[in-house]
Amino acid sequence: MKIKTIKWRDSRMYIEQQSQKDEFDVCIIQSVGYVIHEDKEKVVLAGDILETDARRVIVIPKENIIK
Repeated sequence: MKIKTIKWRDSRMYIEQQSQKDEFDVCIIQSVGYVIHEDKEKVVLAGDILETDARRVIVIPKENIIK
């Protein structure tokens, strides 16, 4: 199984009140894991591989991938 680092964009939530004039940015995330599935729409990474299962799984839409 291949290990991959993916840098991608995700939404950001601001918990406290914000001014409408504030700068609002998306969050840039780097995720590392075993590629357990990839198709034209998404990459699926797992942090841990068990005998028959995977855990700490994250699905990243390809449209959000930067690098």
